[in-house]
Amino acid sequence: MSKYPSFNTIRDVEVNDEKLASLAELNIDQKINTIMGWLARQSRIKSNLMLYMIMYDIENNKIRTHIAKYLIKKGCLRIQKSVYLAKSSPVIMKEITETLKEINDIYENQDSIFVLPVPEEKFNNITVIGQNVEFEIVTQPKIVLFF
Repeated sequence: MSKYPSFNTIRDVEVNDEKLASLAELNIDQKINTIMGWLARQSRIKSNLMLYMIMYDIENNKIRTHIAKYLIKKGCLRIQKSVYLAKSSPVIMKEITETLKEINDIYENQDSIFVLPVPEEKFNNITVIGQNVEFEIVTQPKIVLFF
């Protein structure tokens, strides 16, 4: 059994109406096309990942720097000084949210931190005025081919 069961869907490959036993029998162009087709089909499968925007207004420079480094370490994309975008599972976002709450509770402050889930279909309609941000870094699936 394959470690990645869904990848078994391309074990038996059809190229030009000829059924082949494996990817090993394909030339490099056929391999790439077959794998890219598989990846496209997989990207249509509903995943549990969702987009989140994290925004804050924090007065204390030390705390603000600490939170910024933490969010970047957790894979968030900094799109403005106090605005981040993450594509993550609800479990990871709950962990991030709880950590931010703990940090906020440690000291007396008037700070605000917002964690906003954004459905991807809504996010695709975003209007950017001014400098463009490469949201695709987070929103597009990562495609890596190994040979």
